[in-house]
Amino acid sequence: MPAAQRLLLDIIDMVRGPLVAIDADLRITHVNRAFCQTFRLEREETVGAEFFTLGDGRWDIPPLRALLGEQLAQESEVSDVEVDHEFPVIGRKIMLLNARVMAHGPSLPRMILLSMEDITERRLTEWRLAEQRLELQRSNTALDEFAAVASHDLQEPLRKILSFGDLLSSSAGSTLDDVSKAHLARVLDAATRMRTLISDLLLYSQVSTRAHVFVTTDLGRIAHEVITDLETSITDAGGRVEVEAMPVIEADPLQMRQLLQNLIGNAIKYRRPDAPPVVRLRGAVNGGSRCTITVADNGIGFNEQHKEKIFRMFLRLHNRSQYEGSGIGLALCRKIVERHRGSIAAMSTAGAGSTFTVTLPVTHSAPGSKS
Repeated sequence: MPAAQRLLLDIIDMVRGPLVAIDADLRITHVNRAFCQTFRLEREETVGAEFFTLGDGRWDIPPLRALLGEQLAQESEVSDVEVDHEFPVIGRKIMLLNARVMAHGPSLPRMILLSMEDITERRLTEWRLAEQRLELQRSNTALDEFAAVASHDLQEPLRKILSFGDLLSSSAGSTLDDVSKAHLARVLDAATRMRTLISDLLLYSQVSTRAHVFVTTDLGRIAHEVITDLETSITDAGGRVEVEAMPVIEADPLQMRQLLQNLIGNAIKYRRPDAPPVVRLRGAVNGGSRCTITVADNGIGFNEQHKEKIFRMFLRLHNRSQYEGSGIGLALCRKIVERHRGSIAAMSTAGAGSTFTVTLPVTHSAPGSKS
């Protein structure tokens, strides 16, 4: 055997993926160890055999026959031909095939090198992910439909309860005894809380289903707009909000507004009775790729053991009679931050205030992309 041919066969044997050498009559002249190991064949039963007779003819695969016959007759190299086939012994495999004619000319033997890459797991994973994406789309559609129901069909009966309750209170309130008045007040209070809960659930469901694209967003401008919106609450509490430099990032402006309004609003709400609330808001860019936003207050704080629980839906650390709310606000904050591929964390000491830290990307790889 010529030295050049011996070298070629040694190289073929060293290749980690299945590789086979085929002559002009489509008979196998050499297979490497990876081919034998992958397809559980002995080298002796392959060399000299016509390629398509392997496995009692189960290697006679139309795409493979077209590759070795028609395609290589027109071009010397063919790449990335995918074959999904039930192979002998090893079962179903999805293989990516590459073939190349190694020699041309009347005095040179024609040889085809055929390499195979097992992409079964990759393809099955891609298909599973595609199915999961489809299921997620269906889930989001169902969630969007729920949001539509929540925004109209569920709120309409509540509007009637509140409307007729107010009418009953104004028209017959003077004739009701104290127990009846208390019952009516409880009905109206429960209906009001339910309306707030439905509205907050609607906001939570729309974080992904009705999200806007990411655009250049000035967090400083949004912070000042939020403070203006909360001006009455801040004034009534005798407090103040101090805003330091805030970065400009790619984000959903409406959701950034919801995020800051919830965090600043909570800082005002959960204030100490013996001290006016002071909220400090600042932001900084870290290394150019991510920014950190902190919202610190001097409020009632909470026990550090609850620093993860407070982001759960409906979880409340305080009695509803003390502090109003649906228990969704911080869960909404986390969902917004995660949609922006960021994180949110809280640090606190009971009676000594809290600090919420939000970390967000400054830019996103796909401008305007959604999670």
